[in-house]
Amino acid sequence: MRHTRIVAAVLLAAAGAAWAAETEMDTDWMRAIEDANKSLSSNIALKNAKGASADTRELDELFVKVVDFFETKGDAHDAVDLSKKSLELTRDISRSVNAGDFDAATGAATNLSRNCRSCHTFYKKS
Repeated sequence: MRHTRIVAAVLLAAAGAAWAAETEMDTDWMRAIEDANKSLSSNIALKNAKGASADTRELDELFVKVVDFFETKGDAHDAVDLSKKSLELTRDISRSVNAGDFDAATGAATNLSRNCRSCHTFYKKS
Protein backbone atom coordinates (compact mmCIF):
# COMPACT_ATOMS: atom_id res chain seq x y z
CA MET A 1 0.00 0.00 0.00
CA ARG A 2 2.79 2.42 0.95
CA HIS A 3 4.60 1.62 -2.31
CA THR A 4 1.45 2.46 -4.28
CA ARG A 5 1.18 5.86 -2.56
CA ILE A 6 4.80 6.67 -3.32
CA VAL A 7 4.38 5.72 -6.97
CA ALA A 8 1.18 7.77 -7.18
CA ALA A 9 2.90 10.78 -5.61
CA VAL A 10 5.82 10.54 -8.03
CA LEU A 11 3.46 10.27 -11.00
CA LEU A 12 1.43 13.27 -9.83
CA ALA A 13 4.58 15.33 -9.36
CA ALA A 14 5.81 14.39 -12.82
CA ALA A 15 2.45 15.22 -14.36
CA GLY A 16 2.43 18.57 -12.57
CA ALA A 17 5.92 19.40 -13.81
CA ALA A 18 4.98 18.45 -17.38
CA TRP A 19 1.84 20.58 -17.21
CA ALA A 20 3.80 23.55 -15.85
CA ALA A 21 6.33 23.22 -18.66
CA GLU A 22 3.56 23.21 -21.26
CA THR A 23 1.92 26.33 -19.83
CA GLU A 24 5.02 28.44 -20.58
CA MET A 25 6.15 29.38 -24.06
CA ASP A 26 9.07 27.26 -25.19
CA THR A 27 11.91 29.77 -25.53
CA ASP A 28 13.66 27.39 -27.94
CA TRP A 29 10.78 28.01 -30.36
CA MET A 30 11.32 31.74 -30.19
CA ARG A 31 15.07 31.39 -30.72
CA ALA A 32 14.47 29.06 -33.65
CA ILE A 33 11.95 31.50 -35.14
CA GLU A 34 14.37 34.38 -34.75
CA ASP A 35 17.21 32.40 -36.35
CA ALA A 36 15.04 31.13 -39.21
CA ASN A 37 13.66 34.63 -39.80
CA LYS A 38 17.19 36.07 -40.05
CA SER A 39 18.21 33.28 -42.40
CA LEU A 40 15.06 33.85 -44.45
CA SER A 41 15.79 37.56 -44.87
CA SER A 42 19.31 36.75 -46.00
CA ASN A 43 18.17 34.05 -48.41
CA ILE A 44 15.54 36.34 -49.92
CA ALA A 45 18.11 39.12 -50.39
CA LEU A 46 20.43 36.61 -52.10
CA LYS A 47 17.50 35.26 -54.15
CA ASN A 48 18.32 31.81 -52.79
CA ALA A 49 15.01 30.04 -53.38
CA LYS A 50 16.17 26.72 -51.94
CA GLY A 51 17.38 28.28 -48.68
CA ALA A 52 14.34 30.56 -48.38
CA SER A 53 12.02 27.60 -48.95
CA ALA A 54 13.73 25.62 -46.20
CA ASP A 55 13.39 28.62 -43.87
CA THR A 56 9.68 29.05 -44.62
CA ARG A 57 9.05 25.35 -43.98
CA GLU A 58 10.76 25.64 -40.59
CA LEU A 59 8.87 28.84 -39.74
CA ASP A 60 5.58 27.28 -40.78
CA GLU A 61 6.12 24.35 -38.41
CA LEU A 62 7.11 26.66 -35.56
CA PHE A 63 4.23 29.11 -36.04
CA VAL A 64 1.74 26.22 -36.06
CA LYS A 65 3.10 25.32 -32.60
CA VAL A 66 2.88 28.93 -31.42
CA VAL A 67 -0.73 29.27 -32.62
CA ASP A 68 -1.62 26.03 -30.86
CA PHE A 69 0.16 27.16 -27.67
CA PHE A 70 -1.75 30.45 -27.44
CA GLU A 71 -5.09 28.86 -28.39
CA THR A 72 -4.59 26.23 -25.68
CA LYS A 73 -3.40 28.79 -23.14
CA GLY A 74 -6.56 30.86 -23.56
CA ASP A 75 -7.05 34.50 -22.68
CA ALA A 76 -4.47 35.50 -25.30
CA HIS A 77 -6.65 36.58 -28.22
CA ASP A 78 -4.08 39.10 -29.51
CA ALA A 79 -1.32 36.49 -29.45
CA VAL A 80 -3.49 34.01 -31.35
CA ASP A 81 -4.27 36.63 -34.00
CA LEU A 82 -0.64 37.74 -34.31
CA SER A 83 0.58 34.13 -34.47
CA LYS A 84 -1.95 33.28 -37.18
CA LYS A 85 -0.88 36.40 -39.09
CA SER A 86 2.76 35.26 -38.84
CA LEU A 87 1.76 31.87 -40.21
CA GLU A 88 -0.16 33.52 -43.06
CA LEU A 89 2.79 35.79 -43.90
CA THR A 90 5.18 32.83 -43.85
CA ARG A 91 2.96 31.03 -46.34
CA ASP A 92 2.77 34.19 -48.49
CA ILE A 93 6.56 34.35 -48.51
CA SER A 94 6.74 30.70 -49.52
CA ARG A 95 4.36 31.25 -52.43
CA SER A 96 6.29 34.33 -53.56
CA VAL A 97 9.64 32.54 -53.38
CA ASN A 98 8.24 29.56 -55.28
CA ALA A 99 7.00 31.97 -57.98
CA GLY A 100 10.41 33.68 -58.10
CA ASP A 101 8.90 36.97 -56.90
CA PHE A 102 11.57 38.06 -54.44
CA ASP A 103 10.22 41.62 -54.27
CA ALA A 104 6.91 40.34 -52.91
CA ALA A 105 8.78 37.96 -50.62
CA THR A 106 10.82 40.90 -49.28
CA GLY A 107 7.68 42.88 -48.51
CA ALA A 108 6.03 39.95 -46.76
CA ALA A 109 9.23 39.20 -44.81
CA THR A 110 9.34 42.82 -43.62
CA ASN A 111 5.71 42.51 -42.48
CA LEU A 112 6.54 39.23 -40.75
CA SER A 113 9.34 40.88 -38.76
CA ARG A 114 7.02 43.73 -37.78
CA ASN A 115 4.33 41.27 -36.76
CA CYS A 116 6.79 39.36 -34.57
CA ARG A 117 7.84 42.59 -32.86
CA SER A 118 4.19 43.47 -32.24
CA CYS A 119 3.63 40.18 -30.46
CA HIS A 120 6.77 40.64 -28.39
CA THR A 121 5.51 44.04 -27.28
CA PHE A 122 2.56 42.28 -25.62
CA TYR A 123 3.94 38.91 -24.56
CA LYS A 124 7.73 38.70 -24.46
CA LYS A 125 9.13 38.35 -20.98
CA SER A 126 12.20 40.39 -20.10
